[in-house]
Amino acid sequence: MENKLNISFTGEYHNSLDQKNRLNIPAKFRKALNPINDKTFVLTRGFDPCLILYPLNDWRQVELQLGKLSSIKNKNRNFVRSITRYATTVQYDAQGRIQISDTLMQYSNIDKDAIVIGLINKIEIWAPSMLSNQDLDNNLNNENFDDLANEINF
Repeated sequence: MENKLNISFTGEYHNSLDQKNRLNIPAKFRKALNPINDKTFVLTRGFDPCLILYPLNDWRQVELQLGKLSSIKNKNRNFVRSITRYATTVQYDAQGRIQISDTLMQYSNIDKDAIVIGLINKIEIWAPSMLSNQDLDNNLNNENFDDLANEINF
């Protein structure tokens, strides 16, 4: 069944984790998740100090691409390992919550509060302090994006 509305993951939401390290996935994102995924995501480390939440079906595409890399090359093995070793399948419960492992909590420095950001086809989960640092480090302003903006038809 296709997502005929072409709803994507966009926006920023501030949530708190409960005592069992469960995070509520925003209702907008749950509605955007294609039913083919059966309420299931794959949670893993991001390239930045955050977590990435992939819809299960999209994660399968990531796996297919990773599987095409030659396992003979050390660089490829290390890259695939860095992506897959922390990947965990999570299914949101009746309240829309997913469980985040202690290992991923430590990696992302998420303690109690989290910022959930939609990236069109995946979701980032940040510790507020880490996102602030990332924004400062990247000196986010319009000038930094001029070249990229020229490639997109707004």
